[in-house]
Order: sequence, then structure tokens, then C-alpha cells
Amino acid sequence: MDLRVFADLPDRDLRREGVLIGEGRLVVSRVASRCVLLGVLAEPSAAAEAEALAAGRCPCIVLSADRISALAGYPFHRGLIAAAERPAVPVLPDRLPGRRLLVLPDPTDPVNLGATVRSAATLGWDGFVLGPSACDPFGRRALRCSMGATLILPAWTCGEPAHLAPLADDGWTIVAAAVEDGADGPRSLATAGKLALMLGNERTGIGEAWRRSCARAVAIPQARKDEDGVDSLNLAAAAAILLWEGR
Repeated sequence: MDLRVFADLPDRDLRREGVLIGEGRLVVSRVASRCVLLGVLAEPSAAAEAEALAAGRCPCIVLSADRISALAGYPFHRGLIAAAERPAVPVLPDRLPGRRLLVLPDPTDPVNLGATVRSAATLGWDGFVLGPSACDPFGRRALRCSMGATLILPAWTCGEPAHLAPLADDGWTIVAAAVEDGADGPRSLATAGKLALMLGNERTGIGEAWRRSCARAVAIPQARKDEDGVDSLNLAAAAAILLWEGR
């Protein structure tokens, strides 16, 4: 195995290279079950598990945590790390199965993306849609924070807001999570037969063009708005509330 696939990970554009990196036993297990493995590195305590997960499909090399850290370029202490071919994310079709869909036009923080998709998977949502400027769903941090859910939950890409129109024509109610006059409360989400919930960028919210593709808005009531800046929820926290109410 060419160990360079694990080298200097923070400084590389793994998305461009077509490679994903999974860390830790659970995430590596999910990577192994859904992707073409390129190689697995393991600390001595995880050597047998690494061999079992690889199942002869790729090389496994046992190294100390210090050596893995030196190779990868950051402190490593998760037992296992795997490299795999990155799966393709298909374009959003005109029709989708299921009844609960998450739409994320442009999240920029992989931690928020991972946590949000993890909540969606846990609460039984059927898939998620990413806009063209969304951060990488298969990046190390997104995979780690989602516990591999970005690989488990079906994903699609959507190049522009107009591409959501066929969903609306097929009976999906597209709802924007936005603090605005006339927004409904979170419990209104449960009334939709087929619901596509849109959550905006962490800093700027939902862009105007994406907002126009939505039939209505929903907002979480806020107890305080003051000069201290406590005026909103983190994206992942807001998502968890809305995903629960709309499940």
C-alpha cells in the first residue's frame, strides 16, 4: 500500500483527489461497508479488527499512534483510520421516494453538516440534498461528526433552486427555516404529507433565490433577543429541533 494516501491530510484537497478518510471504529466500519477501500492503518490494539473490516479487500498496516500521527499530520488516537474511494453523489431526480427530505443549500461548517445529517438519520428522515457551494459531506470532520451518517443517508446534489420545482410539482411541501414575519411554529411541520425542510447557511441564512423555492417558512420561537448577541440557535441545534418536530 502507498502510505502517501494517508499523508498530510489537513493540507490536501481529498475531494478533488476522489478519496475519503474515515477515523475510528464505527466510522471505519461504515466506510468499509459502503465504499471501495484503499487501505487501513491500525494501532496495535485494533489490528485484528482492521483485518476483519478489510476482509482481504485492501492492505492493512499496523503502526503506533505516534507514527500514524506523524504521517497524517495531526494527533491521531482513534485506533483505526481508513482510506477509500469517494462515492459519487447523484443529481437530484424529479421524483423521490419517501416523505421527509432535508435540503442544505450552502452549509460551510463540516461539524454542523455532520451533526445535522446525523440527527436526520437518527430521526428517520429519508435523505438530504446539498447545493453547489455546500461543504464536503465526506470530509474527515463531517464523517466523524455524523458518525458515518453522511454515507448512510441517501444524498443528492442540486445545482440551483429551480431544480427543486419538480419536487413541489410531485407533492412535496418545501419549507424554509427562517426567522421572518408570518413564519409558522415548528409543530406545523408534522402536517405536511411530504416535507422538504430547507436550512440555510450558518451566517447568512437562506439566500433569496432558494427562499423563493419554498412554499412557506417555519421558525423556532426565541426567548430572548438582546444586546449580548444571544439571538439564535446554532445550525445543528436548530436542525435537531425541526427534524424532530417534522419527523
